[in-house]
Amino acid sequence: MSLMGRRTDWLRLSRAGRAPGNEHIVIAATFTADPLVPYLGSRLVDDPVRPPALTVASYNQLIQLGLGWKADYGDRPPTAIVMLWRIEDFARADFQAVVRGGGAAGLFEKVEELAEAVAGLRGSFPGRIVCTVPPFPHSSDHAIETLGSAATIGALHRQVVDIWIRRMREIGHVGLLDLDGIQRLVGAENSLDWRKWYLYRQPYSEAFWDRIAESCASLIRSQSAAAKKCVVVDCDNTLWGGVVGEDGLAGIRLGDDFPGSVFRDFQHQLQTLRSRGIMIALCSKNNEQDVWEVFDRHDGMVLQRKDLVAHRINWLDKPGNIASLAEELNIGPDSMVFVDDSAMEIGHVGETLPMVTCIQVPDELTAFPTVFGAFRGFDSETVSAEDRGRSEMMLQERRRRDLAGALTSEEFRRQLQLRVDLFEVKAEHIARVAQLINKSNQFNLTTRRKTEGDVARLLDDPAVTMLAWRVSDRFGDYGLVGVLILKHDEEQAEIETLLMSCRVLGRGVERSVFAALCDLLRARGAKRLVGTYLKTSKNQLVAALYRDHGFRQVSPEEWVLEDFTGIGWPEEIARPGL
Repeated sequence: MSLMGRRTDWLRLSRAGRAPGNEHIVIAATFTADPLVPYLGSRLVDDPVRPPALTVASYNQLIQLGLGWKADYGDRPPTAIVMLWRIEDFARADFQAVVRGGGAAGLFEKVEELAEAVAGLRGSFPGRIVCTVPPFPHSSDHAIETLGSAATIGALHRQVVDIWIRRMREIGHVGLLDLDGIQRLVGAENSLDWRKWYLYRQPYSEAFWDRIAESCASLIRSQSAAAKKCVVVDCDNTLWGGVVGEDGLAGIRLGDDFPGSVFRDFQHQLQTLRSRGIMIALCSKNNEQDVWEVFDRHDGMVLQRKDLVAHRINWLDKPGNIASLAEELNIGPDSMVFVDDSAMEIGHVGETLPMVTCIQVPDELTAFPTVFGAFRGFDSETVSAEDRGRSEMMLQERRRRDLAGALTSEEFRRQLQLRVDLFEVKAEHIARVAQLINKSNQFNLTTRRKTEGDVARLLDDPAVTMLAWRVSDRFGDYGLVGVLILKHDEEQAEIETLLMSCRVLGRGVERSVFAALCDLLRARGAKRLVGTYLKTSKNQLVAALYRDHGFRQVSPEEWVLEDFTGIGWPEEIARPGL
């Protein structure tokens, strides 16, 4: 969509007099940020009937907002706060002093002061926080300085960025909008608008505002929208140039020189995604032997067989193959991205499986890595150890299925050598716990969502015990797969949240959790355990969970257990933990 189109669309929505949706984004900046509103707003519209509300805070009030956001927005709390700052605006006098040969201590103090304001905001604000990495400073003062001073400003900027990123990582759960990187990519001359700066204290061109909006929307969405989990790729003219069945191993194009360099760079992109936990699968109309020959024998291949979680190499239609892959990987088609060079195949998949995101290899081949790299559907606020190990876990699951097919269910569980390790949640587990709370749907008794800030606050509550568990077996580690949040007093405990990844269902893990919980409550002298089941469209799987473990139903949603001796630890599961 053109810049004019985005502004026009947002103007039409904002003038329609519709009630705003649930999203409320507050934008605070050290400069005039009103031009960002139409570009960001148009990118965040999910429902035209109820568009998001965007509010621009008072000029250059970042510290005040961080220390007391409720004063201005307590009547309608934001869902996200975006803080945009530049060195030359936020600490103008200190920056000028450095330009003129003075020390930088005052500037560094100001940066620390702003970081403390962000820390205060993170401690009191439950929503999403996005802060910029400040761009290389440009001002009329240092424009007239010597070439030598430019190097001084560059060194200063690097120090500020290092301090800022370190402090944001210490605070945690703050999305970093790399304004510096965007400005370097676009170029200062194309991003800055000096006329608007002097007239309105608005520093950027319209095109640059749109680039900021694109990255900002992606960061805001990364908390609420589920990231894609799997890339399904074609082979011929997608992983490599040419058709291996016709051109042969020596005839395909893959290597250092164009066009093979384009395909190799694409494979490097796939490897990067795999390192972040995105699964890679093949879907190719080909002879399987020809495809594996390329993987095994071509020197230009970056991807290896072990990088793939699954494949469909046959002559069947691709929508059916992709649906089959989704079933095998236990993910929804809406978690998949399909990459192919054929407009016909892209169209067929798009029409048959509209929930699958399709990316076509562009006709201008040199644009392929850029087009794929610009796709924001893989963005995720955090990448956990479980995410990074997802591909290996899928390979382990395949070996488990092979074993299960050869044994009875009881023999299978015994030979799995399952191990359940329960422990109390610590600060280092917060990101993964919040991720599970917000992703788990089927084995989730209440489906109460929580931010990382919510989880952190619960950890500090003496009336709350938060347990998690890891599961492993002879084939490998499933990772941290379950969470239980318990609210308690001297006599009664209440299960506020109980959820588990579907990857370990049917293994007896839930019985292990209840057995450990009963032991814990018995040791504490509790007399009653209360559980709640809140029915959703997706959690029918656990409708009978409390009943099956001896709880007594006392209301449509509430169950009670008073005998803590009736649930034993399963014999086939090792118990090393709590």
